[in-house]
Amino acid sequence: MTQLIRLSACLLSAVVLTACAPANPDGDTNTQSVPAENAAPASLPAKPLSLPVSLNTLMVALINNAADPIWVAAWRNPQTDQDWRELERMAVQLEVGGALLSVPGTGPEDQEWVADPAWQAWADKLQQAGIHAVSVVKARDLAGVASVGDEIVEICEGCHMQFKPALPTGGEFGELSPTAEELKPEDPHDS
Repeated sequence: MTQLIRLSACLLSAVVLTACAPANPDGDTNTQSVPAENAAPASLPAKPLSLPVSLNTLMVALINNAADPIWVAAWRNPQTDQDWRELERMAVQLEVGGALLSVPGTGPEDQEWVADPAWQAWADKLQQAGIHAVSVVKARDLAGVASVGDEIVEICEGCHMQFKPALPTGGEFGELSPTAEELKPEDPHDS
C-alpha cells in the first residue's frame, strides 16, 4: 500500500509539472535546453503517462480504502489527535486518488473511461471532495466530515452507476465498504 501511495504521489507530481510547464511560442512545453549528451535519442517516442495498475485497482486499493474511514467518522467520532491525523492522511489520499483517476491504467476499460468527459467530471468531483475533506478534517469539524462523507458516497455511487453498475469492486480484494450495521459500536454488556 505504501508503494502505491508513493507511486501515486510521483505520478501526480509528474502530471502537475507537465501541466504547469510554460509554453514557448512553438507550443512546446519544454522551454529549457537539454545538452546534447543528456538528450534522449530522437528515435524513442515519448511514453504516454499511465498507471501501473488498473483504475479499478486504484479505486479499490487507494480510493475506497481512504474514503471509508472518512464517512465512518460520522458514526465513530475521532477521539484523539492520532484519529484526526489518520483522517487527514486518508483525505489527502482521496484527493490524490481523484486526480489519478484522470490517468489511464492497465484495465481493459481504462482508456475508454479516461477519454469520456463524464468520467473526467466524476474524477474531478472526487478530487474536490478530497480537498474539502482535508479542509474539514484540519478544522476538526465533525459535521463537515459527515457532510463530506455523504458527498463522497454520492460521487462514488453516481460514477459506479454510470460506469460499472454490475460489480462495484470488479472483484478486487473480495471486499466492499462496511455497512452501517457493521459499524455499530459493540455493546460492552454483550460480552
